[in-house]
Amino acid sequence: MKLMQIKSLGVFVIVCLTASMSQAGQRILVDEVVASVNRHVITRSDVLQEGVLILVERHGQSGLSRQLTPEFLGKVLELLINQRVLLDEALRMSVPSVTAEERQQLLSGFRQRFGDQENYIRFLYQHDLTEEAISEVLARHWKVEILKEKKLRSMPKLTDAKVRKYYEQHRLQLGGKPLELVAEAIRLKLMTQRREKSLARWVWELRKRSQVKILVDFKASSSVSE
Repeated sequence: MKLMQIKSLGVFVIVCLTASMSQAGQRILVDEVVASVNRHVITRSDVLQEGVLILVERHGQSGLSRQLTPEFLGKVLELLINQRVLLDEALRMSVPSVTAEERQQLLSGFRQRFGDQENYIRFLYQHDLTEEAISEVLARHWKVEILKEKKLRSMPKLTDAKVRKYYEQHRLQLGGKPLELVAEAIRLKLMTQRREKSLARWVWELRKRSQVKILVDFKASSSVSE
């Protein structure tokens, strides 16, 4: 029932805006709400913008040649939902805001992904982006990472007994090397697995307690290119 109300409201807004502007012969673009998290909404343009920035962060300027496929956009939407849930938790846990200096450092690192200023300016123009908008996204990513690290500090340390147990179970795969030569690599692998599992469960629990509604299934849509 609530989902129908949200969709009906969206149609109502579009119809009313179109009718009010038609006499002046003007056309406006109304963004589409694709999901909501508690009191926050995520729009289609949010997903597209995030997708472009993720490609640049992962692959540099060459990432812009990649398509924003429905499958990729579906993953981006899930990422945005998780981030929104985590940001609400960050507010509850009084995680400090990203400072202006930190924002500038993040933005500077992003600029360097383009090699030169001309390519960067062209990117802003082609994707209708501002440095303020990019800075906001980067700050959001950074704050989420701060929250994750704060959460992981409470994890119990990995004992030597667990490292030895893994070694004994996988000695052949480790080439029969002595424990002292592979202990740190084993510890790093186990800690990474524990961190990923702990964070995934934590986010799942937070989402379960949140009001999350997905209104658009990107994977069911046709291919979308940048």
